[in-house]
Amino acid sequence: MFSGFFDFQYYQDEMRIEKKEVHFLMQQNEEANFYWKKSKVFSAIAYSSIGISIISIITVSNNEYDDEKQIHPLSLAGYFFGLTSSVLFSIKEYNYKKKAILKYNSSFDAPKQTYNSYKIKGVFDNKGVGLRLQF
Repeated sequence: MFSGFFDFQYYQDEMRIEKKEVHFLMQQNEEANFYWKKSKVFSAIAYSSIGISIISIITVSNNEYDDEKQIHPLSLAGYFFGLTSSVLFSIKEYNYKKKAILKYNSSFDAPKQTYNSYKIKGVFDNKGVGLRLQF
């Protein structure tokens, strides 16, 4: 995943793939799909925050409620809120996309064995006490 001019560019084995293909690949892994969907939600919130910011700056620039052209505090607050939330949600979107891709890639790793191939058991019988090694 590399950032392009407008959106991210995705690669699989040094070959560029489209966003539709990435979406299809993410649906095959449940955990990666969870993070991918979260990144899409944060992306939508970030774009809507940019919209709030643009509408607020247009309102500030076309302010006609006073003869002195004073800036309305709510318009200015909406601009800064939209800009700040857009940046924050874009960062969260990027982190969730990265997590989804890492989870998808980790599904191809070899599973780790958490058990041993031998057992040591304590033995109590009529001959005495001892340890038994079982393979």
